[in-house]
Amino acid sequence: RGEVFMPKAEFARINAEREEAGLPLYANPRNSGAGSLRQKDPAITAARLLSSWTYQLVEDGEGSVDSQSAALDRLAALGLPVNPDREPGLDIEGVIAFTEAWSDKRHALPYETDGVVVKVDRFDQQERLGMVSRAPRWAIAYKFPPEQVETVLEDIVPYVGRTGTLTPVAHLTAVKVAGSTVTRATLHNLDEIGRKGLLIGDHVVLQKAGDVIPEVVRPIPERRTGTERPFEMPARCPVCDTPVVRDEGAVRHYCPNLACPARVAQEFQHFVGRGGMDIEGAGWKVLEQLLQTGLVKRRGDFFRLSVEDLEGLDRFARKSAENLHASIQKARRRPLERIIAGLGIPQVGFTTAIELAAWLAAEVPAGDDWLRRAAALLERVATDEPERFAEVAGVGPTVSAALAAWFAAGGPGRGVLDDLADAGVEPVVPAPRAGAGESAATGPLAGRTVVVSGTIEGYSREEAEQAVRDAGGRAAGSVSKKTDYLVAGPGAGSKVAKAEALGVPILDAEGFAKLLKGEPT
Repeated sequence: RGEVFMPKAEFARINAEREEAGLPLYANPRNSGAGSLRQKDPAITAARLLSSWTYQLVEDGEGSVDSQSAALDRLAALGLPVNPDREPGLDIEGVIAFTEAWSDKRHALPYETDGVVVKVDRFDQQERLGMVSRAPRWAIAYKFPPEQVETVLEDIVPYVGRTGTLTPVAHLTAVKVAGSTVTRATLHNLDEIGRKGLLIGDHVVLQKAGDVIPEVVRPIPERRTGTERPFEMPARCPVCDTPVVRDEGAVRHYCPNLACPARVAQEFQHFVGRGGMDIEGAGWKVLEQLLQTGLVKRRGDFFRLSVEDLEGLDRFARKSAENLHASIQKARRRPLERIIAGLGIPQVGFTTAIELAAWLAAEVPAGDDWLRRAAALLERVATDEPERFAEVAGVGPTVSAALAAWFAAGGPGRGVLDDLADAGVEPVVPAPRAGAGESAATGPLAGRTVVVSGTIEGYSREEAEQAVRDAGGRAAGSVSKKTDYLVAGPGAGSKVAKAEALGVPILDAEGFAKLLKGEPT
């Protein structure tokens, strides 16, 4: 067992190629390595020079090693890649010295790392210490403190997002931190700026939260010269000049104009992104050109594009146009829940999209022109019977109102699904459940609600949740009194504490496997 990673040099090579092709750059080697492994086309994964470290030898019987250090030595002798920067036999003072030394030396490594793992060496002692639901008691990860640097907060600029929210973003004097140059960092909202006491022109302390996300930690008041000034949220949208609204009792400022160009562009990006139609190559720069040239005005227009249309885009050659066109054609058939999630309906996340897809599958008979008939049902319910949206599992008054507003006459979603049907989009419709919007009447998890959190061995998050649904259960996104089980792996976080407080049974990967088979856990 081990870990695959992308070396810094390979990350730099891929980003250089993407920049030359006019594609958006990847954020960091960690996400790029994970994304490379998830590629549906193995040729893409093979073209990326990934590396790996082996950490664990699984064996039994005569001749088996009896310690972690011996296992690593055997793995190395077998020719498998083993991290050379390891040191057995340390006491607690030695562990502290090791972590302190590598807190600085890590930046010289050819790969990114954010910590050191400390393990009890002897396997018999590991067995005595045992496991908890999320992790072994015989190992712990020490995370390095985030590297902090000083830079200047040159300006604060509000950006308009998909839902119209104005998010203030710090424009910073370029500075290198945790392996990359940073010039931007989100400040979240006006209240956060006030809480930190930030002024435009301040010298500030910057770090990367988790060694990934840039974060302005605090100002340095002693560096102030008197020329600094406070930030004020604009009264009008910086893109479409519509008066900005602030939610009563909330920190959110937003542009209410549904036709605001910034909102529209973000909505389209969400639609083509990985959580929606997953059109490979349709990055931000490509999307901007498609919108500015008028080639794309509605979601269905993506599927009306020809190779010649794409070839006319800036920095697009015939081959890149053909590749993007092929990605678009492939996206014509996507699971219904992915299409719904990609629409960007307020209050409707992926879990709700799954339940809405199941409800539609039960309500709309299979056959030709299915998407158009589903659209007609949604629009009729939104206009005449909005209370019916409560039939969808997990949908309460707030989500019902959001669905009704989106699909009703005059709503932003009116005609969207018809347009996709006209463009040749054919959803993969889930098998109807027994009862509109309810869990299947059969299966080991019939009538049960399961929350999956953290990393579950053998499954991606989507695969684990699909396994719950295949067994007749409902995969929920948060723990509540209605939750029957929490399946928790490493990284499960606060959901474990909440489950413990509510008395919800917590299962590991082994317990999850038994649950899916209907065996006692």
